[in-house]
Amino acid sequence: MLRKRKKKLSRKQKRIKKRVTIRTLFLLSITLIFNTYAWFLYVTTVSSSITAHVEAWHVQFKVDNQIVERDFPVIIEHAYPGMTTVTKTVQILNDGEKDADIDYAIKSVRIFNTVYIATDQMETGDTIPQGATQTTSATLVSMLQNDFPFTLTITPSSNMVEADDVGSLVISFAWVYESGNDATDTGYGTSAYTFYQSNPNTDAIELIIKLIVKQHNELQPATTS
Repeated sequence: MLRKRKKKLSRKQKRIKKRVTIRTLFLLSITLIFNTYAWFLYVTTVSSSITAHVEAWHVQFKVDNQIVERDFPVIIEHAYPGMTTVTKTVQILNDGEKDADIDYAIKSVRIFNTVYIATDQMETGDTIPQGATQTTSATLVSMLQNDFPFTLTITPSSNMVEADDVGSLVISFAWVYESGNDATDTGYGTSAYTFYQSNPNTDAIELIIKLIVKQHNELQPATTS
């Protein structure tokens, strides 16, 4: 009876041992698989970090050697027929590794007490002054070139500033004496005089220019024959 019991225990032990062995091998296999996958991910990550290169993108704007924001003011302290042309030059410093396309928009204009706002250039958080005339940037550009006795011109040195190079944007404001429209000259001349009498410490004209800079797209559009 004792021998049969020992024999049964021995068979039971063998079955347990066999199960343990199979389980151990299974767990060992799973561990090896995970370790191999982790090593693969590690090697891939390290290899990518060594070979990848992110090109730097950095453009600065300067007026009178002072860094300015993308939206910056152009101030005309005194405006009158025959005035000396006011010129401001914006330096565009592209010290990154990508070429930059350059453009501009006029965000707002105040001429004496009249305010114009380009609503297409407004951003989240911007407010429109009460009583302002709402229009577009393109309309403001056209108005400043055609509708007043004074003119504002903005001339870029180029539409693109290459990497590690400097471009410029020249802004000129002029009011030519006897521009050819005496009524207009007289009307705005009178408005200027009245404004200075009522606002001796306020600049005559203020414009907000918005610089638009984007990474140059080197891919040319496909052409069809």
